[in-house]
Amino acid sequence: MTWPMIIPATTVQRVADVQAQLALERSGHDVIAAWQTQRLTELVLWLLDNVPWWQAWLGPRVNLDRWDSLPILTRLDLRKMVATYGAARVPDHHGAVSAYCMAGPPGGAARFFTSAFNQRMIDHAFYADHQRHERNPYATQGCLSDDIPLHEGSHIAVPPSLDNGVGPQLLRQLNLFTRLQHVQWLQGTQLTYLTTTPQCMGEVLDEARTRHLHLPEIRQILTYGTQVSTPLRDKARQQLGASMRHRYTCLECGPLAFQCPRSDDYFHVAVGNVMLEVVDDEGRVRPPSLDADTAPTGRVLVTALHQYATPMLRHDIGDTAALHSQCPGCDLQILTLSQLRQGA
Repeated sequence: MTWPMIIPATTVQRVADVQAQLALERSGHDVIAAWQTQRLTELVLWLLDNVPWWQAWLGPRVNLDRWDSLPILTRLDLRKMVATYGAARVPDHHGAVSAYCMAGPPGGAARFFTSAFNQRMIDHAFYADHQRHERNPYATQGCLSDDIPLHEGSHIAVPPSLDNGVGPQLLRQLNLFTRLQHVQWLQGTQLTYLTTTPQCMGEVLDEARTRHLHLPEIRQILTYGTQVSTPLRDKARQQLGASMRHRYTCLECGPLAFQCPRSDDYFHVAVGNVMLEVVDDEGRVRPPSLDADTAPTGRVLVTALHQYATPMLRHDIGDTAALHSQCPGCDLQILTLSQLRQGA
């Protein structure tokens, strides 16, 4: 691998996006609100001018100052929109639009679309999380997931890339192997980080413990999907010496919140990617709480700020959480979630 004499534009863009997202998170509520309002205004004006079915959904008079008066978008509403109309028109700078299929609960969105620009913002939000948690991006990373393509051998080996800012990656298809084989794979690799679901991680740890098999140390386990239980975090520390760092995500929108680097209980909202609201059963907005112990929970509504191809404004994704105006775990002045329950 030779040192690049000319830095690729994609590398420069990634570095710039990551630093901008981290700076935004540390800029305080007023700056974050102003930036999000600007992005939201651009999105709504685009939809009103270019997407007829969203014009009908939003109605003739959209008042962003009364955002909570806009209708809540359910998964069934979204599924009907996508099935009927397909992808919405996107601005030219968003680039190519791609379709994705997803499995979900009854009435969930079976298909959605995303643009190249939106995917770039999602990818770089995850890069920012590596810096937030002080990970070494060039260390060996493994991924154990049913989203990995079918493959020969024990895994797909992806070489390190200076352009992409990652070290060697070992990608393993979850359903091709037994739990014991996954344990043996971990024994034979020298992973610094592992990405998988909490369910998968729990099953592998239980298999190793039942068979009295030792697992090599891993620095961090990066999880997605359902929330991570305290017993699972304890087992990961005991058997792997690893902390678990959960990323609260939604396939249609990307990252929603990232675990606080100093706490297992709190999640910083991904303010560079989404606006989040918490509402009660009647749809009334619950304001962020200053009290870490008594914050009321409610339904999580998501507005994806860069998702133009399948617009999602006040999208009820079926989860519940409490919302704080400041992270109780590290005192950062950023909207923070606690008591997260996914798939409620």
